[in-house]
Amino acid sequence: MLVIVMICLLLISLVMASLLKSTLMQRRQMLKEQLQVQADWLVESALERAAQQRLTNPEYQNEVWKIDPEELGTRYTASAEIILKPEGDADRKLSIQARVQYPEGQTLTITRTKKIIL
Repeated sequence: MLVIVMICLLLISLVMASLLKSTLMQRRQMLKEQLQVQADWLVESALERAAQQRLTNPEYQNEVWKIDPEELGTRYTASAEIILKPEGDADRKLSIQARVQYPEGQTLTITRTKKIIL
């Protein structure tokens, strides 16, 4: 009888450990997806920032935009490296590239890069 009880306890423990592992993996995946969405929005914001800065100041060039957690409404910081340069042979075209890292300095950091041509 004692052996049967021990086997049942072992099986219950194995099932509980498996459920816990699955829950932790799902939580990590959900966090990763949230960070990816935030990084996507930040790279779009960096491109818009660069375009607006260039409109108001024709001398505006490269920038590293540091974004505080308070601005994001989160507990993480972010940075966006913005690079502007002429595109192709025509001087009238301008390439703007933004590279975002979010959250900055964490174990799990998402990097997004996007380029537009104006």
